[in-house]
Amino acid sequence: MMLVLACCIAAGGVSVARRETETRRERDRQALHALDSAMQTEARKLEELYDSHLKNTGALLVQSMRDTELARRTAQNVAGVQRVSWLFWKSASPETHLSIGFPADPPLPEPTIEREHSGLPRLRVMLDAKRIFADVGGQSSGWIDEPGKPLMFYVQILASAVVLTIDRAEVAVAMNGFFQTWLKQEFRAVEQLGGPDAVQDALGQILCSVGKPPAMRPDVIAPVVSRFGVWQIVSWDERTLRTGYHTPTLAGALALALLVAGCGIGMSVQQRRAALLAQQRVSFVNRVSHELRTPMTNILLNLDVIEESVPEAATSRFGLVREEAGRLSRLIENVLTFSRQEEGRLRLNEAPCLPVEIVDAVARQFEQALQRRGISLSRLHEGVSAESMLDADALAQITANLLSNVEKYAPNAPVHVRTRQTEAEFMLVVADEGPGVAANDAERIFEPFARLDDRVQAGVSGAGLGLSIARDLARRMGGSLCLVNAQKGAAFELRLPLNETPAR
Repeated sequence: MMLVLACCIAAGGVSVARRETETRRERDRQALHALDSAMQTEARKLEELYDSHLKNTGALLVQSMRDTELARRTAQNVAGVQRVSWLFWKSASPETHLSIGFPADPPLPEPTIEREHSGLPRLRVMLDAKRIFADVGGQSSGWIDEPGKPLMFYVQILASAVVLTIDRAEVAVAMNGFFQTWLKQEFRAVEQLGGPDAVQDALGQILCSVGKPPAMRPDVIAPVVSRFGVWQIVSWDERTLRTGYHTPTLAGALALALLVAGCGIGMSVQQRRAALLAQQRVSFVNRVSHELRTPMTNILLNLDVIEESVPEAATSRFGLVREEAGRLSRLIENVLTFSRQEEGRLRLNEAPCLPVEIVDAVARQFEQALQRRGISLSRLHEGVSAESMLDADALAQITANLLSNVEKYAPNAPVHVRTRQTEAEFMLVVADEGPGVAANDAERIFEPFARLDDRVQAGVSGAGLGLSIARDLARRMGGSLCLVNAQKGAAFELRLPLNETPAR
């Protein structure tokens, strides 16, 4: 995990220290400027040509004022014309006008001459009639282009005039068609520059381009201005993206990553050494325990032989030696069992046995030791006493560990050993009337090497493995071992499931 953290720190440092610098180099745009000048000239020519068409059309419309069908056909031949309005100058007031719109679907009714005074303000919003007729009897034409008002072109002949309402967008579309054809030849010089360059119409749509136009704002914008919109020739400079790293940040991050990696490697080495050392210690204890087990067995056997031939006065002394040898033998067995647990080599050997007889045999071994501590032992057996499939050595070790705890921590107090056997279960209860166990220590006492310091008195020995090994053996046998409630002292309850013995 430390190495993974070091890699994350290094990657984060590289990301933070990274600096991207953009270098911009201006391109040669002579061909682009030439295209802009030529396109502006063509736009002016198109405007002049359109003005000429409007003048001719307006003159025809003034003459064909009463023939609305002819006027409609004439106006529809010119792109952008949306409405035709006739104005008349008379000495009497108010002015009058009539108009028709294009296209007409359904057909418009015949135009009517409006003479109401209420129509005069709307007419003056569309155009300044007085300005058109300022020079009555002359002939003129021109544009009326005011912000927020429709674009109009008027043609005045003598005392009559026609006003054409123009749609800018429609004229711009017509100009786009011309420019698309015109740019096929004129844009070739720009294409040789490699781009990115583009020509945009009045609505921002690309008419033609070279290279892939980036999403950023153009570096050069050359407008082509017209009355009907603004075309743009746009261009971008060459850009080179260079990647560098901020040295102090990068060095700091890498140094921290190396430090974390070094700490991780050091911790890993120490953990391996500690694990190896622990394994060596367990192996050493296991070997020593095996070495002690054989001489201890020989000592107990020889004590049995010697005890029969010694004087009666020395019998108590030999009994004491036997008790201490038995205590040492139980300690060796516990250490061997614990080492097998740690190494995963502990196995149970089930065989037909009488559980009650095993408990009685262990209790008899503790009688003299308990009497010396002022502990009276009582036994009570309930239920049937039949052979069952159990590991006799495991049951004997559990019983011995429970009685050994009574001997150590409950001096001068009675102890009661009760058993109850049914066809399916064997139960053993070892209850003493000693100081008992606090509620918050009810589970801690079953942990390996756990001891209750406030109950450890002078002369009490032990490694703190007895209850831990007893519970583990009980669980391996499919049962349970726990501390149960008692009116006084401590009571341990063992429950083991019983299996029928195989038929012989």
